[in-house]
Amino acid sequence: MLRPVALRTWRRDISSWLDRWFPKAPAKSVVALKTPIKVNLVAGKTYRWCVCGRSKKQPFCDGSHFFQRTGLSPLKFKAQETRTVALCTCKATQRPPYCDGTHRSEQVQKAEVGSPL
Repeated sequence: MLRPVALRTWRRDISSWLDRWFPKAPAKSVVALKTPIKVNLVAGKTYRWCVCGRSKKQPFCDGSHFFQRTGLSPLKFKAQETRTVALCTCKATQRPPYCDGTHRSEQVQKAEVGSPL
């Protein structure tokens, strides 16, 4: 059985580890690109759209959010029909994962790729 002092130390060590890997406040998404990417979605297939903007496989998630400890998670969605769509890569859309034209705004166009808005 752990003594009270050892228990406090153990809890502090675990909390420290958890804080490093799972931050309490998520990072902001960064602009991956300033134009959407057209993709062919297949009906019934599930996709994971990158929310953090750090994926090297835009517009889809490659797990970068986890390894860079962003506290963000991908948006999982299922295609309702087979069709070509424009998926957002500026990460500022109001209709994620779909592009709504926000990338044309002055704020996005002035932002550096890889920086938050």
